[in-house]
Amino acid sequence: MKKLFKSLVRIGILAMVLGLLVGMGCINSMMFHPEFCKGNYDVSTPGYIDIGTNGIRIAAVVRGPKRGKKAIIRCHGNAEDMIGSLWVLGELADVGYTVASVDYPGYGLSDGSPDEEGCYRNVHRLYDWLVETHGFSPTNIFVDGFSIGTGPATELAATRPVGGLILEAPFLSAPRVVTRVRILPIDPFPNLKRIADVKCPVLIIHGTADNIVPYAQGKKLFKLANEPKRFVSVKGADHNQLPIHLGKPRYRQLIIDFMEKGLK
Repeated sequence: MKKLFKSLVRIGILAMVLGLLVGMGCINSMMFHPEFCKGNYDVSTPGYIDIGTNGIRIAAVVRGPKRGKKAIIRCHGNAEDMIGSLWVLGELADVGYTVASVDYPGYGLSDGSPDEEGCYRNVHRLYDWLVETHGFSPTNIFVDGFSIGTGPATELAATRPVGGLILEAPFLSAPRVVTRVRILPIDPFPNLKRIADVKCPVLIIHGTADNIVPYAQGKKLFKLANEPKRFVSVKGADHNQLPIHLGKPRYRQLIIDFMEKGLK
């Protein structure tokens, strides 16, 4: 009986280790889905620029005045590209703001394959480009992340000076969207750890009926964030419905007020 028990324990441990290894090896393919946004735009799309270096293309779009009132970087969600992500926020360009977004590696026209570090690199490159080419002061650059984009957005705000951080439907970390707790040795896009390093004002927007990223994760991330901060609960909104439930004018005004007035 003891031998059988030991054998079962060994089999269980082996199965768990194999499961962890498979999970770690497949994490990128499970997290990223660039295949859903191929062919949505080309180099003739208004505002398109290549901000890559060393022959590596990093596709970005910048709309509005070259030196607008302020700049906002939009970190797009999964299964969408930078153009699709600007369907509402891009209208801020019409009222004097410089609106910018960048495709992660493997998305849109950006070179490479998607991974966590590549997302950080491309977003940092856009930030540097706005400072170096457009002359923006870092404190006049705001960063907005939606869904998986909250990972790069939080990382940028935690490591570079920005005027404010906007998180729409944020998670604690990418795997915890599914597992709720950490089960892998790696924990990509660890917002719950990085939010403590964010010193700028934080605005979090989350729908109560989000069926992809649990509403409770947005609330917990808000508790972990430093002051000043604000949480906007959107009753009845699912994951992709925040601007719709708030109403496009109210959604845009919420972003503008945050950039212009902060959380006073």
